[in-house]
Amino acid sequence: MGVTPNLKTETPAVGDVVTVRQGKHKALSFVVVKVEGERAVYIADGKNYPVEKPKKKNVLHLQRTRINLEEVAERVAGGKPLDNGWLVLRMTAVLRNGDTSCRQGG
Repeated sequence: MGVTPNLKTETPAVGDVVTVRQGKHKALSFVVVKVEGERAVYIADGKNYPVEKPKKKNVLHLQRTRINLEEVAERVAGGKPLDNGWLVLRMTAVLRNGDTSCRQGG
């Protein structure tokens, strides 16, 4: 039996889907596109925060989910640009349709 990660205190990784717990976009989901230290990450969703100008958020104001979009992590690691339309489609597919082509931690 594996250890369940503490989704409230662990720093999210690039590609993790997170939900905003505090702030203007409370209860909306975003993808982590950059990690800055242990306390801050940059999030984007292609609409509210485009990938060209992601929002810096304190990790204490975010709730991690068990979903990681591996394609985002691979593109960022490989230096490939992210596209807003593509990111919106991936987020929609994962969150609304239960697409299983992403890694679910746990």
